[in-house]
Amino acid sequence: MPNLKYTIPALVLLSASCATSESNNTKQAKDVSVASPNINGSIIAESFEAGGWNAPGARGFTPGLKAELPKNFMFNQHQGNHSFVLEDKIVRAGKYSAKLVWHHKNPAAYNGDKNKIDNVDRKAMFHGFKTKKVMGAEAWYGFSFYFPSEGTATEENPWLFFQIHGSADKRLKEHSRNPPFSITMDEQGLKGSWKWDPDEKSITRTGKGTEYYQIPGAKANYLDRWVDFVVHVKVDYSSAKTGIIELWVDGKKVLNKHNIQFGYNDDKGIYPSWGMYFNGDLSVMKNDHYLYLDEVKMTDAEGAGYKDVAPGFNSK
Repeated sequence: MPNLKYTIPALVLLSASCATSESNNTKQAKDVSVASPNINGSIIAESFEAGGWNAPGARGFTPGLKAELPKNFMFNQHQGNHSFVLEDKIVRAGKYSAKLVWHHKNPAAYNGDKNKIDNVDRKAMFHGFKTKKVMGAEAWYGFSFYFPSEGTATEENPWLFFQIHGSADKRLKEHSRNPPFSITMDEQGLKGSWKWDPDEKSITRTGKGTEYYQIPGAKANYLDRWVDFVVHVKVDYSSAKTGIIELWVDGKKVLNKHNIQFGYNDDKGIYPSWGMYFNGDLSVMKNDHYLYLDEVKMTDAEGAGYKDVAPGFNSK
């Protein structure tokens, strides 16, 4: 990922463009964390209800950008002008969602060197804001994806649709590393990994340790409907192992990891990404791909909980 050339604010209130209706396929969870009635902070919410999006670091191709809107994303990485389409029929709530699109034929044709596939050529993504701190940072992310059968046709490469990134230290000339958390869809269903590295300067791109997880349910169970996600993490890359990763899918907790090492020893906070990212050899890709995104929420506010970010809970 290119280095940002501006200072990114911590998670602060930018807007609350939440939607008004709830999906019929959403079930309220019984094992959720209850939010504090007095949150010391704010929630960023984006459901594309203003007919577009905005970011202080909008870059490259910016389909759907509306400069007059609140800046609810940190920056974008879109393969081309085709990568964002405002959708008004397949929506999780309200009037609109975002259709994110990636073209497989000659993917390098859109960005930078037309003969070389770069990082942006692989993506149709939005990126959220960084947490205020690193060690001990707690963040909550809520979002909904619609995975159409046609848009997620069988490929050798999986569909990575959510990541939490570390922030490489410029002062150390630290190279970029694999995100410390990810969720991916493949032919077997949903899976991912988390990583950690206590070293001030990482000497590898993969960190010092990696753990993998698999979410129950075949791929077919998640297709052609809205799937709701909530992610809660706490960063601790040290041997103290006070880190946390919790993941809910459709209101059911499917990952519950406490007392773990998680995250990288960086100067700046973690931040999330939503959309499509295809790693590996793109020459094997046989299809264009698309999916839909709605009900995006994020916060690192003290006292925040499940209900503050879960799709459907805070619709107004």
